[in-house]
Amino acid sequence: MEKEVKKDVLTVLRNVYSALKKWDADSMKFTSDYTLHNSSMYQDQDSVSVAVIVYSLYKICSRERIKRSKDFRKFQKDFLDMISEAQSNLSKDKVADYRRVIKKMFAYIGKLEKKFGMYITEVIKQSRIKKGGRIFEHGVSVGRVSELLGVSSWEMMNYIGNTKLSDIGPTYRKDVEGRLEYARRIFNV
Repeated sequence: MEKEVKKDVLTVLRNVYSALKKWDADSMKFTSDYTLHNSSMYQDQDSVSVAVIVYSLYKICSRERIKRSKDFRKFQKDFLDMISEAQSNLSKDKVADYRRVIKKMFAYIGKLEKKFGMYITEVIKQSRIKKGGRIFEHGVSVGRVSELLGVSSWEMMNYIGNTKLSDIGPTYRKDVEGRLEYARRIFNV
């Protein structure tokens, strides 16, 4: 894992921990968007996975009836523990253990579907597609976005066509070095 990616993922995990503890859905959405800059520059699976998880949490926490549920409190506590475990593993450079926890997070979000009779699996799928659209805006091809997120090119093209992202074209036309410099300026790094 790239040093910058690791640093940003740790920041995101800290922020989402705080947001989930306070049930601050809006902070989760903002935090999810933050990781997209890395995923478009480095095109790494770690940033994309965290962005999708955080966006899925945002969608879950936006549902008032779920937040009031006793089951959600257990979900919240368990998920906070998983975030802490992921942070700990990543800060100790145990990347394989970190990725194992990330997979566990996806599975745990999926279990929520059975408890609440929701469409969590669909939330995760739509989160992947939506985040893919944001990565596409940063100049990454549809094929590469599909590969990164594990969705079909057809689904990505359908989303991009419906959102008119194809009309504006990619925002960034610079090489990787130029995009990296731009992102560092944005985040004052």
